[in-house]
Amino acid sequence: QLRTGPAYAGEGSSDDDDTQPTERLEPAADESRDQRALLERLALKTSSRDAEDDRPARPSSGTARRRRAEERKLVEVLGRTTDGEQFQSAIDGLWQLWFSERGAANKAKLEAVDALLQGGDLAEACAAAEALCAEHGDWTEARNRLATIQFLRGDYEASIGNCERVLAAKPHHFGALSGICMCHKKLDNAAEFEEWMGRVLPSDPDRRRRWADRAIRALDRQG
Repeated sequence: QLRTGPAYAGEGSSDDDDTQPTERLEPAADESRDQRALLERLALKTSSRDAEDDRPARPSSGTARRRRAEERKLVEVLGRTTDGEQFQSAIDGLWQLWFSERGAANKAKLEAVDALLQGGDLAEACAAAEALCAEHGDWTEARNRLATIQFLRGDYEASIGNCERVLAAKPHHFGALSGICMCHKKLDNAAEFEEWMGRVLPSDPDRRRRWADRAIRALDRQG
């Protein structure tokens, strides 16, 4: 969902088309509207039900490496495939991987946060998400949920801060990228909105491939 942070640490802007803004605050083109609709779907997607992964709350270094390899493969599929079903499977696979990073018990707690969110109990959802973040400070998806709730409560600045923390760890987190864009749009931060729109998951196949290549390089730098 909503989050931000140095999207591609160490990469920054370049003459690559992917680093340029792809949408304005007042988009008119059909492609821009379609892209915004895609961003909103990605931001609100919570498909974690199939991630039945009973791993330790704090994965070993070997488990972390294996998960990173799985994540790398899924990101590569996002960048390379032209098949709609494969693309959606990669999106779902990443959500499942992120939800299950702290084992089955914590995944269930995060799903309970989603249930509160979907039931409209934003205060309880916020408290539960904050508790998970306090217990697992480096769990990006718990922080992503918290940022989403903060966005829905209108606390856009706090949501941006949590998005930044998510993206510092996972610069390819498409949900956090879309979320930070939505926050900046709500705050009428035109420059920040355009900057982050240049980093979201593109719909154009060539640009999406370059986006994935940068994300893979970032994952590889993590070891």
